[in-house]
Amino acid sequence: MLEINASGERCLCDFTFDFYWQHLGSRLDMDGTVSGISFRKMVQALRQGETVRIQGDAGSRLGSSLGVDLLRLGGKGGPIDHTGRIIVDGDVGSHMGISMLRGTIYVSGEVMPPLGNVVQAESDLSGYRKFVSITEVLEKDLAILLPNEVSERGLAIKDGMIRDTLGARNPTCKEIIMQGDAGMSTGILMRSGLIEIEGDAGPNTGVLMQGGRIVVLGRTGDFTAAEMRAGEIIIGGDAGSFACARMRGGSVYARQGKSVPPSRMKSPEDKEQGMLSRVLGIPLLHAMMYKKFGL
Repeated sequence: MLEINASGERCLCDFTFDFYWQHLGSRLDMDGTVSGISFRKMVQALRQGETVRIQGDAGSRLGSSLGVDLLRLGGKGGPIDHTGRIIVDGDVGSHMGISMLRGTIYVSGEVMPPLGNVVQAESDLSGYRKFVSITEVLEKDLAILLPNEVSERGLAIKDGMIRDTLGARNPTCKEIIMQGDAGMSTGILMRSGLIEIEGDAGPNTGVLMQGGRIVVLGRTGDFTAAEMRAGEIIIGGDAGSFACARMRGGSVYARQGKSVPPSRMKSPEDKEQGMLSRVLGIPLLHAMMYKKFGL
């Protein structure tokens, strides 16, 4: 077990090292230390199934991409199924478990919203709340706490907490139904299944999406479908500005929005209008007013 004395440092146990491939150490040095333990050593321990115990408060982005064998850092892009656990004896900042795929986070104190791709499960450690990856819940039918519910179809999230990277890397054909709003990067790198947001979603919805369908009954923030590869994004309202930036495939349907090349805006075909009417629960006449963005 690694033991760390922390006082609000951000990016502890961050498998991306704060997106190291973008800044090459200018924002976060892999070999920089917190109470004598380097960021690199924290991640290595978790990759090997060990426990990292944090005494004190953890800052934002705790456990980012926890349990992901990242391509950008020489991995294979899939889950690391034997990922260890993080135990925090204190509070945790916002964005905990962004894009988390495997492993477990235990917290004795409070967690600042928004959350990442995590949901609370019944704890097997007295005095701590237990958080697991939403994607792992879908893959393995893990038990979670009410008011959120798991069924054969997938997961219904009813706790009112905004989450970033909801459904990240989902490979299953199951669904996530989100009551209320979602944060940024909903469905990032998802390959299959359905995510339905009953409110609004933040920027970068469907970023790097590889398949499946995202339905947002409200609106989305800017950069919807950025670098999208495949799949469908259906938006009840506005798709925001800079939609479909660097898009390579897939389709976006929205009442309005401002896309950038190489995507083009056109009117949906008759069968697509029928689909929009069914999915959004709107009259066909209203569906005829929607736009399709694609290559």
